[in-house]
Amino acid sequence: METLVESPRAAGAGSAKPKILILSYLFPPAGGIAVQRALSLAKYLPDSGFEVHVLHAANAAAPVEDPKLREQVPSSVTIHTAFTPEVPFWIRHTVWKWLVRGKGDSVPQRAAPTPAREGGLKAIVTGLIRRVLCPEPEILWYPFALREASRIIRTHGIEIVMVTAPPFSAFVAGNALKRRFPAIKYCADFRDEWISFYLKDFEYQSSEYTKRRAIEIERDTVESADLVVAVTDSSLAKIRSRYPEQPAWKFLCISNGFDPDAFKEYHPRPNREKRLIVTHVGTVYKTASPQYFLDALDELPPEVRDGIEIRFIGRVSEAELNQFEGRKSAIKLLGFMPQNMALKTMEETDCLLLTMTNDISMPGKLYEYLAARKPILALSPHGGEVQQFIDQTQAGWCVDYRDRPAIQSLVQRMCEQKAAGPGQLRTPDEAAVRAYERPQLVAAYAKSLAALLKTS
Repeated sequence: METLVESPRAAGAGSAKPKILILSYLFPPAGGIAVQRALSLAKYLPDSGFEVHVLHAANAAAPVEDPKLREQVPSSVTIHTAFTPEVPFWIRHTVWKWLVRGKGDSVPQRAAPTPAREGGLKAIVTGLIRRVLCPEPEILWYPFALREASRIIRTHGIEIVMVTAPPFSAFVAGNALKRRFPAIKYCADFRDEWISFYLKDFEYQSSEYTKRRAIEIERDTVESADLVVAVTDSSLAKIRSRYPEQPAWKFLCISNGFDPDAFKEYHPRPNREKRLIVTHVGTVYKTASPQYFLDALDELPPEVRDGIEIRFIGRVSEAELNQFEGRKSAIKLLGFMPQNMALKTMEETDCLLLTMTNDISMPGKLYEYLAARKPILALSPHGGEVQQFIDQTQAGWCVDYRDRPAIQSLVQRMCEQKAAGPGQLRTPDEAAVRAYERPQLVAAYAKSLAALLKTS
């Protein structure tokens, strides 16, 4: 247990600008949706008068890179890095694939699969890996992040430490920093719901040992933090329900959003092709599987199905690759693209496809879909966060991913609307779009962070 107690105001005492350190394992040049929240905080918190420092893993095991995102960080923001003794993503993926006898991963970015049949030496090795790298491989970053964060706090007089997760093991560093520097304000930013989402749907974290450790870390985090932030009301309610003894004022919902700057060169226009072009952007993995949509399309009459083309932009986890085999539909796998290229490809699509089988999860890409001002075709549980969002913004349609007739009926209706001419497909409410712009979301976040400094 951390026993050293220090003051964070060794330097910078009395500064007019509040000083914040953001711990985010992933940060540009890493790419993908996982870096967007930390990036937007670093980009827009200075506008609210904060002196911003960011600490990320120097050699993070990121599955994709988008170096141009780094250009969005203001020159006033100080970027720090800490080494992590992890192997590159592709090596980790290859080794684990061999250990589990070829069953590929079925979770995005950080996790790895559960062996289908464990036995012998490989079972011992996989079990040992799960124990050592618990709750996830990124726990290896913890001691290095703690050491560097402590140095930054002492040197720069940091007043607020924010940890944004996943990976959730970053909270271990945040908790230790709060014990070491009790005078700092500690904000725990949950971009996903750990206990009810990750532990339920992501196989690497599904062992009982990992669950127990995750519950311990989360409790330590919520009890240590001065502010606990979630990105949806459902996630916040789940967290609060597990810690009813904690004061209500400690909990806050600040949703994800999109950066309007990223869309300055984006010009949506009608698709002039006869085919209905459906585009999926982002990682394809277990809870975002295309299976339900492709199964529904395979059963459509050929004259309807032949009028549809589905494009996938982004990484496809190996376990989901088989979902594209033997399909009757026209499918294009375009691979990962930097954000600006992906947006360019989206300009002439007819609609954007999203699958989320978990009812409390709100994929970050949904906000960028909204900003693209293209109708969204969402497959997600009835009454869940995704459907509520779609209904609120009038951004498209949401049907239950298990309701194949409803999916088919919707697709046929979209094909008919497409045939009726440009402008017949649904477009989102503009006021709802603007409500999710990151500058104003970060400004609201900044007010809550500033209020923390006024509390004893």
